[in-house]
Amino acid sequence: MVVVNKAYVDLAERLATASGDIVCRYFRSLHQIGQKLDSTPVTIADKEAEFEMRKIIQAECPDHGIVGEEGGKILENAKFVWVLDPIDGTKNFASGSYQFGTLISLIENGEFILGIIDQPVLRERWLGVKGQPTTFNGEPVQVRSCSSLSDAWMYSTSPNMFDSDNHERFERLTRKVKHSLFGTDCIGYGLLASGFTDIVCEAQLKHWDYAAHIPIIEGAGGFISDWNGKPLTLGSSGTVLASGDKRIHDAALTVLSDSDLR
Repeated sequence: MVVVNKAYVDLAERLATASGDIVCRYFRSLHQIGQKLDSTPVTIADKEAEFEMRKIIQAECPDHGIVGEEGGKILENAKFVWVLDPIDGTKNFASGSYQFGTLISLIENGEFILGIIDQPVLRERWLGVKGQPTTFNGEPVQVRSCSSLSDAWMYSTSPNMFDSDNHERFERLTRKVKHSLFGTDCIGYGLLASGFTDIVCEAQLKHWDYAAHIPIIEGAGGFISDWNGKPLTLGSSGTVLASGDKRIHDAALTVLSDSDLR
């Protein structure tokens, strides 16, 4: 059983707080919205927040690796690697929506042992630590029971994240669930962990988009995998299915994988 060093948990929380202070300072007051190479918006808040987190990690744990959306990789083969996404939901953030968060995760020898979803404006924080119950603002949370896809509420960031083949598979799943909703980015995973929804289904994600969610969902009693039911790794294809109940997780995997199911 993995025992996570409390010092690393404390460090992760301090990283979230430091990042959040910067993010809050720019929220709804941005004058600079640039473009990344893939044409998605990037703000000065993204860059400053990740720079601050990197500075703290390198000062306190110089032998740890860092993989960040804005700053690239250093020591990515180290025993401990931090994965940072300063603003997951940049478009929402840039447009003044609260549906964004900072994602922080820690990997030990390839295993996802710690994850944080932090919404700094609303002061909402989910913390997942391997072997411990997931917490929301310090209080334990748990996924809810749901035995049938026909009763399930499902979140995804956007219908545009599914390309041709994945779009058809996703559409099949939307026809099976009770409600299919969009727009939450990382917050949907927190809502799943807290028992307010049943499924999150997404595609075209980078590892910094999902690394933090793994210990959070699992620590709340949920399940998370790629669309083939395989455990997520830094090398996964980018499809993600998270569910609060094993029964609907398995049922959703069947819908997503069966090319003959309509």
